[in-house]
Amino acid sequence: MRNMIRKCAALLTACACCCTAAACQKQPDTVEALIGPPMPVETFLPTEPTEPETAPTEPETRPPAPAEAMIEDVPFYSQRGLLPTGCELVSAKMVLEYYSGEEVPIETVVEHTTCAYPEWKDGKGCAPHPEHAFIGSPYDETSYGCFAPVIVEMMNELLPEGYRAVDMTGADLQEMAETFIPEGTPVIMWATISMLNEFPWRSWYLLDENGEPTDDFYNWMALEHCLVLIGYDEENYYFNDPYRYGTPTSYPKNVVDERYTTMGRYCVIVEQSDDKTLLPEREHLDPDLTEEDPLPAPAVQETTEMASAGAGGA
Repeated sequence: MRNMIRKCAALLTACACCCTAAACQKQPDTVEALIGPPMPVETFLPTEPTEPETAPTEPETRPPAPAEAMIEDVPFYSQRGLLPTGCELVSAKMVLEYYSGEEVPIETVVEHTTCAYPEWKDGKGCAPHPEHAFIGSPYDETSYGCFAPVIVEMMNELLPEGYRAVDMTGADLQEMAETFIPEGTPVIMWATISMLNEFPWRSWYLLDENGEPTDDFYNWMALEHCLVLIGYDEENYYFNDPYRYGTPTSYPKNVVDERYTTMGRYCVIVEQSDDKTLLPEREHLDPDLTEEDPLPAPAVQETTEMASAGAGGA
């Protein structure tokens, strides 16, 4: 009897364990039924924002530049017998008269140009940067010259109302020519006399804004020259060259571009403006032409042209 009771108890315990196991096995089904199946991983990933569709924009284009162009009516003056080293001022005179339609005396041009002679200070030969003043006097055969900012300042005092000189230094020469010449805008630009190779000639210490000498050394390049670009074709650029006796003067494009670049890519144009005081100045790309140490002045191999003009500026 006792054995029977023990067998029944064991049987009931086994049944209880089986029921508990079965209940445990069905638990996931019960949880899934309550909360639903697990969500896929992609559901929780952030979606990338979508940009609104915009209509494609057409690139801005301009008509191709003509293969050749020439400005016929820019007045011409030779600097010979006028201003031995004032090529910049004679070039400016041509462009001033082109826009004013009347004579602008060269004396007036000189009077409105900032000039400064080299001088000795603290045992140093000093002068301003040629961007700040004409170094010497344009009437003097042994003087030097100036660069675009000086000419821009002078021209803006003499141009008629509605026009403004703009410093375009740093611009690509071909782009300048193809943009401005076809529309009748001459370009004052710097290169060399007869497009000959320039070389270091004279040096001086630069003055600061208070007129005091600094340790910055400047080397003036011999044969510096300024002339007026009035035309081009596939092979040449054409100029009113104040070093010549007539116009136009042509030089190969590749040679002009080399001289223009080595001389600092200085150039000036004139543009129309309803109010000259409100027209913003364009960015001036100031090339670093100063040197820490003076360069030796090489022996000058004088040509016939150089003998008549001197090795400074023209």
